[in-house]
Amino acid sequence: MDFFFKPQSVAVIGATPNPIKGGNAIIKNLITCFKGKIYPVNPKYREIEGLTCYSSLTDIPASVDLAIVFVPARQVPSAIEECIVKKIPGVMIESGGFAEAGPEGQVLQQKLAAMVRKSGIRLWGPNCMGLVDAVNKNVFSFMSAEAVKKGFAAGSVSLIVQSGMLSASFLVDIMSNGIMGVSKVCSIGNKIDVNESDLLDYFINDPDTGVIGLYLESISSGRRFMELCRKCPKPIVVLKGGKSPKGAEAAMSHTASLASNHRVLASVLAQAGVFEANDFKQMMDLCRSLAAYPQRPAGTGRVALLTFSGASGIVAADFMDKMDLSVAELASQTKSDLQKLFPVWMPATNPVDIWPAMEKNIGTDVDVYHESLKAVLADSGVDAVLLITFPGNALISLDLADIAAQSGVARKPVFVLLMGLRDEAFRLQKEAMSLGVPVFQELYRMVECLDTVFRSRPSINVLVPKPAAFSGVSVSPDHVPLLESGLGPQDEYVSKQILQSYGIPAVQEQLVDNIEECLKAADSLGYPLVMKGLVAGGVHKTEMGLVQLGVPDGKAATGIFAGLMEKMNGQGKVLLQQQVQGKVELIAGLIRDPQLGPCVMLGIGGIMAEVFDEAIFAMAPLSREDALNLIARFRGQKLLNGFRGAPPVDRDSLAAMLIALGNVGMLYPRIKEIDINPLIMTTAGAVAVDATIVLG
Repeated sequence: MDFFFKPQSVAVIGATPNPIKGGNAIIKNLITCFKGKIYPVNPKYREIEGLTCYSSLTDIPASVDLAIVFVPARQVPSAIEECIVKKIPGVMIESGGFAEAGPEGQVLQQKLAAMVRKSGIRLWGPNCMGLVDAVNKNVFSFMSAEAVKKGFAAGSVSLIVQSGMLSASFLVDIMSNGIMGVSKVCSIGNKIDVNESDLLDYFINDPDTGVIGLYLESISSGRRFMELCRKCPKPIVVLKGGKSPKGAEAAMSHTASLASNHRVLASVLAQAGVFEANDFKQMMDLCRSLAAYPQRPAGTGRVALLTFSGASGIVAADFMDKMDLSVAELASQTKSDLQKLFPVWMPATNPVDIWPAMEKNIGTDVDVYHESLKAVLADSGVDAVLLITFPGNALISLDLADIAAQSGVARKPVFVLLMGLRDEAFRLQKEAMSLGVPVFQELYRMVECLDTVFRSRPSINVLVPKPAAFSGVSVSPDHVPLLESGLGPQDEYVSKQILQSYGIPAVQEQLVDNIEECLKAADSLGYPLVMKGLVAGGVHKTEMGLVQLGVPDGKAATGIFAGLMEKMNGQGKVLLQQQVQGKVELIAGLIRDPQLGPCVMLGIGGIMAEVFDEAIFAMAPLSREDALNLIARFRGQKLLNGFRGAPPVDRDSLAAMLIALGNVGMLYPRIKEIDINPLIMTTAGAVAVDATIVLG
């Protein structure tokens, strides 16, 4: 990929002297920034912007590392043919008019894809803005040459943006507002060849990149992308476009119906330690905060609040209460040091309202912000500081260099909120960027970003773990051909037999098809019983009236058996089960996502599964850490910790079951869905009461 990022020579196919066209902007940007050889290519001209212009690539008397193509879409294939003949390893196609433009463009894009497969050339784009490298001062893009001349602030954040114009707006916004420095901004457009995984792989080893932000509307290879995220030691922030829930089409189980088109991806991103953003500004704020603190700081997120306004401190504390941060309890020494700054009537507490201290020290040389910050940073019970200030106020003097120095010595984050005069706030914002101090103009965003910096991150796994070997597995010979060639939903009796083979515990049960067998089985299992009618394709038995709970005795069993057989028109069988006692009902399952492959699910179970709509996922296979993290991300922690007298859930045994589910999905590619609902948590552990395997 170095021929994209570090070329020694660049050819521009479609270069032009016309100042209003993109082909001219590309040339001007190269002249302004690029230190290597520049070769304009256009048969209409002999010279462009003082450079020799060539009729074709083959006329260039030297090798070329990178070609930038900016010609009408219909001319692009012939331009790529020339690149192949010239043996140019990398091409950026910044022209539009391909798959995004309808059937004709789709044909052109397919033609380019075939050329990639045949020749091995790497194509970036089409329909993109190219690359801007602020560290190495390379602009391989048609964005405004005037904007480029103003320069970009170099930083450690690299962005991968699927949208072309959005990447340009990112750059202009960052540059004009002094928001943050950037390393590289990559606009990848239609991703005909080079995609987000290729660039993520490059950035993992790029010494100029410390944080990676991505705006994606699609992910080209989900499993490869997640594997790269898992092994990346650098923070990653993803903003995913197009995540409105559509529901799972043709869902045949609760598991699939709970897997909206974004829910699975969001869960798997969390599994990989990726931070997810919900809008563009938030994405950049998270990136720059993580750039300031790429490693999680020490401590649990106990925060001291220094504020000129008591109200802002209260509101910040309210925000922290809904996150994983807490208002620090100040040590007695800290309170004593602060009290020296305050009038006697004002006690030193957290949040620290320093306005009375400022009024007390008018006319002295005491820097109240400096002394207050020094006191709270020295407190071992304080892990970070939120400093809320009023730029432009005559009583407030803010020394950002001092704040940066104190934060660095203490090795504790200090985030600053600027609420005051616009021009002074803008000046301080630009100064803060150069000092590496995260500043904000919105209170909630500041708290949210600090919370992200303190958020736990899973340990790095070089790759997704391989499925663990099952010991002593003996699948019934009858089930082997079923798993290899079966189709559609399998009944719960067969499904549970298969799952039990892999160590997933199930309720004791017997399948019968006449009243004599029914009564004999009932006596063997013991009352009370659950009786279910099993009919081919009948997944949701409760809705079909085929489930009867609490069967007390043989007389009731006789009548219920007859009623169930009547509802099934005599075509099904009846399943008798021990009635499992447990206060916690979960749902566990597996779906085969088109991009991510087998993914394990955990949620609230029973008849409330789709009412509460609570489910989380993890990409299989799962390590023990993955499984325990999946359980920890489940929002119903009160259910798991013991609810209304129920014992706490054995997380290790539940994790083992989730691992087994993932491994079964990995071993049998024809399994589309597995649904265990309910999974009842008993004193002896988890028990699968109902289950469905869907094959296809």
